[in-house]
Amino acid sequence: MKRRNDATYVANLIPFKRMLPYVMPKRTDALVYHQFSLDLTNGVKFIKELNKTDPGDHQYRVFELFLAAFLRTIVMRPHLNRFLMNYECWQRNELSLNFVVKEDYTDDAPEHISIIYFEPDMTFPEMASIINRTIEDSRSGGTDNDTDSAIELFLHFPKWLLRFVIRIIRLLDWYGIAPKALRDADGLHASAFVANLGSINLKGSPHHHLYEWGTTSLFITMGMLRRKRILDESGERSFIDSLEIGVTVDERISEGFYFIKSMHLLQEYLNNPEILMERPTIPSPTPTLKEVKRHRKAAKKARRRQKREERKSA
Repeated sequence: MKRRNDATYVANLIPFKRMLPYVMPKRTDALVYHQFSLDLTNGVKFIKELNKTDPGDHQYRVFELFLAAFLRTIVMRPHLNRFLMNYECWQRNELSLNFVVKEDYTDDAPEHISIIYFEPDMTFPEMASIINRTIEDSRSGGTDNDTDSAIELFLHFPKWLLRFVIRIIRLLDWYGIAPKALRDADGLHASAFVANLGSINLKGSPHHHLYEWGTTSLFITMGMLRRKRILDESGERSFIDSLEIGVTVDERISEGFYFIKSMHLLQEYLNNPEILMERPTIPSPTPTLKEVKRHRKAAKKARRRQKREERKSA
């Protein structure tokens, strides 16, 4: 029985996709890099207006809007929430993000890895509140950061014991029986890892590799939000708020056409951020192995019946 405690087996893949993990067994074999320039003009206006009229429990950030739009994109494009493990493709059961927060913008300031979970039907204010609490807690010393606490515990082990524990954890993860506490300990079992490099005034968005450890199949880097001059269709000059992002993805979880359409959907949410204030209609879940087998069996019977009818009519 194909089963994991953190995901559902993707049983309806075409044969070519099922073969890919054997041809490219590592994530480093299947990395695809792409860079996108996103228009956040409407998003920036939306945030400014929302902070004036309905600020909620804190002043909303453009960073939170981008993450909310990205999370909604993952919900509506579920292939983005897949991963490969043990030569099989799996649909993650949870929606989560991981990012790094520095306590202060100095060389010696510690960093905290923060993995946070969301419900698929959350609205922007709900997601923004969770993100803000995580950032504020990390900047105040990370007292509630389970990832840092777990790593600190493991580092107290002797080296030989730590190597042995890591092998055991890797084996448990390989077979899908690692407990959630262990998966949360490293932050690399999230739907995506996001690095906001714009917060340290980096204009571009360099690409980041994926990790063989864990199950994260997406890595997003964000550059600095900049005003950009453009020419419209009539030749008139205007300005937009532009954000460069670098995307690294494991190509085995889907196909290029699906990825590009997903990025177009992300841009649509940023163009129309008021959509994120409403709860989405969540797509149907991935069919189970039993459902796929039942469908294939019914399709075979239908083809046989059609052939018999064709022979009779001939």
